[in-house]
Amino acid sequence: MRAISFYICILPTKLTMVMRLLLTAFFILTLGTVFSQEHPIPSLKYDDLTKSYQQIDSNASAVVVDEWGKTELEVVEADHALRVVHTYAVRIKILKKEGVDYANFQIPLYAFGNTFETIADIKGKTYNLRNTGISESEMNKQSIFLEKTSPFLHLAKFTLPQVEEGSIIDVQYRIFSPDVLNFRTWQFQTDIPKIHSAYTAIMPATYQYRVVLRGPYKLTDTKTEVLRSHFLLNGVRNDCSKITYVMDSVPAFLEEEHMLASKNYKSAVYFELEQYYLTNGSKVRVTKEWRDVDRELLTEKSFGGQLKKEDLFQNLLPTWIATASTDLEKAMAIYDHLKRTIRWNQVYGKYAQFGIKESLEQHKGNIGDINLALITALNAASLPAYPVLVSTRENGIPNNLHPVISDFNYVIASVTIDGKSYFLDASEAATPFGELPLRCINEQGRIIYSKKSSEWIPLKNEQPSLVSFTFLGQLDTAYNLTGKLTISYKGLDALKKRNEIASFNSQEEYFERMQEKIPNIGVKKSSLQNLDSLKDFLYEQLEIEMPMDEYVQNGILHINPIFINRTLKNPFNLNERFYPVDLGAQRHVTHNVNIRVPEGFIIHSSPKNSAMKLPEDAARFMYQSSIDKDRFVLRQVVSLNKAIYSVDEYFHLKEFFSRVIQQQQQELVITGTR
Repeated sequence: MRAISFYICILPTKLTMVMRLLLTAFFILTLGTVFSQEHPIPSLKYDDLTKSYQQIDSNASAVVVDEWGKTELEVVEADHALRVVHTYAVRIKILKKEGVDYANFQIPLYAFGNTFETIADIKGKTYNLRNTGISESEMNKQSIFLEKTSPFLHLAKFTLPQVEEGSIIDVQYRIFSPDVLNFRTWQFQTDIPKIHSAYTAIMPATYQYRVVLRGPYKLTDTKTEVLRSHFLLNGVRNDCSKITYVMDSVPAFLEEEHMLASKNYKSAVYFELEQYYLTNGSKVRVTKEWRDVDRELLTEKSFGGQLKKEDLFQNLLPTWIATASTDLEKAMAIYDHLKRTIRWNQVYGKYAQFGIKESLEQHKGNIGDINLALITALNAASLPAYPVLVSTRENGIPNNLHPVISDFNYVIASVTIDGKSYFLDASEAATPFGELPLRCINEQGRIIYSKKSSEWIPLKNEQPSLVSFTFLGQLDTAYNLTGKLTISYKGLDALKKRNEIASFNSQEEYFERMQEKIPNIGVKKSSLQNLDSLKDFLYEQLEIEMPMDEYVQNGILHINPIFINRTLKNPFNLNERFYPVDLGAQRHVTHNVNIRVPEGFIIHSSPKNSAMKLPEDAARFMYQSSIDKDRFVLRQVVSLNKAIYSVDEYFHLKEFFSRVIQQQQQELVITGTR
């Protein structure tokens, strides 16, 4: 992933210009910026509709022919306020029937305080070839509607008419935002290829931005100019900088398994406001030092203010830790009791939503309520615990160059006992002490020690993810394979399985659903072991029966001994992957198979043994079988010995799984008579 940073800062030559520049909604404005609704996407030509574009990407269902955007500030005289205006226009060619979905638009509009972003001037047209001419279908305004998704998010939705394979659609709109301190991120790369994408940012002279280009692709062109006297404010004209970023021939971003949020890796330009000037000439730094953020967090009522409420646990702790004799046992008891006391309402947050007191009384809360309560309870028991700010995997990797508090959407606890630190998240009943759910494993978090001290720490699970399949069975003379199948889970796989089981009304309902997923295997009896004992392996025990007669020809049975959880498809298929493979933890999958055949049957041949490993023991594979008279024994182990594989290791990992799949296609051959 490339990240190129540079700074935009054009300062006025006269201090009076700085002092008079409008920066917030409370200053008096006299004249706004003139906004042009024109955009540089050229008029449609006949050749645009007849051109196939398939040579760009034969797998693409649609392609962005041209895309243009512009963001600038606009003065609203009636409200004596500033707003950010974002203009967008795009032309898309529909290449395949599946690409028709790209005619459905959902534009997010966010809340800033009590004010929402708004959208206006939405226009859409569909162009089709009809006989020898071009047919135009304009979108009706009645096709546009606003969905109020949450108190923080609205969605503007519309669908263009008459869209089919071969159509070209044109869309344009403007978004008005009250968030004057932020420019919008421009995504050059999406899930379909783009021929041309251009973005223009017009910024006041007294704003200093750090501009970051992320992703693997370079800009085709960058144009910079100064717009002299762009604002007329209180009789004084002020300058702005105008920068246009262009990227041509942008490939589609292809997502694959085991990755962090795609926005970490897509080619895009980001704007990070570092400082600006007030009308009195004073400078305001937006980018702060971590000690400033630490102090603000720990003095914030919904964060540090909650950590002071240790008295709320004085009456609870004696009962919670009554049977604990060591500090570790005390911490585990507090963790377990808190999970049962406050139920997660499925809302993320680094701040408390209700506060510890109300969450304890109402037995519900968001992530901030739960884990800040956990930290406070641990400290009340004289166990040193600290908050750790986290950005979840889907939220993106946090900025580690300087504090951007909005990057974090989650908080967990860190407690140190006998010199060892444990990460804790008490939001889910199935999460064992000292382990984190996958959503929290996102490179690193920021641990806040005090108002003057914090540091980055890696987020990882020491416990590998373990899955084992053990089958002990026998083949009868009617070619029925019966026996006992035991599946064990530990680590992230155990957490996932326990949560899956909990999603059903009963264990019986869960096993019924399992039977539907494996129709070729009859389950005669089933049970679970250690479902609530989180420190132990979770076991599924199944008595199964599999008719094998359909695999018999001329008295010869061909059976694949890896009959469950066999790798059928390589999870890594890209020609080139520009982002790491992130599993969240090391992972080991084991198969143990033991099959006895009846008298008169002969195990004619078994799969060949195989073993391989990647450089530096990054991964191992072992497939070993043997025949002992009437018994076939197989042991297979797939060990991924790293939680994260770099881009340079991708090809080796891809080839590794390709060979695993080939090996698992081998069959056991048994001869006999009925």
